[in-house]
Parts: sequence; structure tokens; C-alpha cells
Amino acid sequence: MHYRDWTHFTRTAIAVAVTVVAAAPALAQNTTAAVGGRVVDVAGKPVAGATVVIQHVESGSINNLVTDADGRYSARGLRVGGPYTITISQAGLVDQREGVFLTLAETLSLDGRLAPPTATVVVTGRSVGSDKFNSSSMGAGTSIGSRELAAFASIQRNLQDYARTDPRLAQTDKDRGEISAAGQNTRFNSITI
Repeated sequence: MHYRDWTHFTRTAIAVAVTVVAAAPALAQNTTAAVGGRVVDVAGKPVAGATVVIQHVESGSINNLVTDADGRYSARGLRVGGPYTITISQAGLVDQREGVFLTLAETLSLDGRLAPPTATVVVTGRSVGSDKFNSSSMGAGTSIGSRELAAFASIQRNLQDYARTDPRLAQTDKDRGEISAAGQNTRFNSITI
């Protein structure tokens, strides 16, 4: 190999290496969520040194944080979804939030207010018509019977054709057959046939 050919090869190799290194951040994907906010007292002043406990209920994992001088806290790298229980406390004052859900690649803004505890009233009893609700009722859904399927016009009997009958569903990518339920990312959907 001649010196001139070797120099051209070296320049090309360096250009390719720089391109790969520069493009690496663009190829990275965020697979976590975050939560942050500001903690204030009853007067609206920031609470420094308050303890913030973020607990993922399903796994039991806990993140412990302390608010800064401005009463702010931030936790990154959390699991997507939930439910989370977030407890903010200092000097016997507590603000607790249960059933918090986190969205992929987004930071949930959750401010806290530390105030003296209030009285809690617990009501127990049997509601009228409770036999109408059972464990198989899982929330909103659409049921299409055999009569509706037979009358419905579909060229290839494709699921996307039937999904159009429900206003909560949207076809987000026809080529891949992705269906979004209630505006959520398609990875969080569960469609049963």
C-alpha cells in the first residue's frame, strides 16, 4: 500500500469513528421516569431538609431524598408506571400521596405542602347493588358480539377495523398494526380477543 492510499484510509476511518461517536446519543433511548417538585409549609415558604420517600408499591423499592434550601427535590431513573406512594415529612408534619403513576421519559411535577394533620373519617358498610360488581369487571371496555361481527364490514377481518368502533381507541401506525388506547403509548395497552 502506498503512503497516499494509507493516508486516505486513515482519514476515512477517523471520519467514520467520529460519526459513530457523535450519533450514539441520538440512538439512546430513555426507559425510565422521574418525579420532582417543591415542598412548602402552610404559609407557602419552602421547607428545607424535609424527607421525601418514594416507594414503588409493587416491588417495594424505595428512594430516599432530602429537599434542598429552596424546598426542591428530584428523583430520576424510576420505574415507569406505578403505583407509587410518595411521603414527604418533617417534624411530625406529613404529606402522603398514594396511587401515583409515572410516564415514560417524563418528569412528574408533584409539589408537597406540610400542614398539621386533619381528622379522618372512615365509613364502612355494604353498598346497595354491590352484587353487580365483581372481580371480572376491569373498568371500561368494549364487547362486540357475534351478531355485530357478522354485520360489520371488514375486508380482511382485521382487528384495526373492529377497533374503530370504540372512540377510546386510535390506530397510530397502520403498517405495524399499533392501536393506542385512551391516548397511551402502545406499549402500555392490553387488547384481548
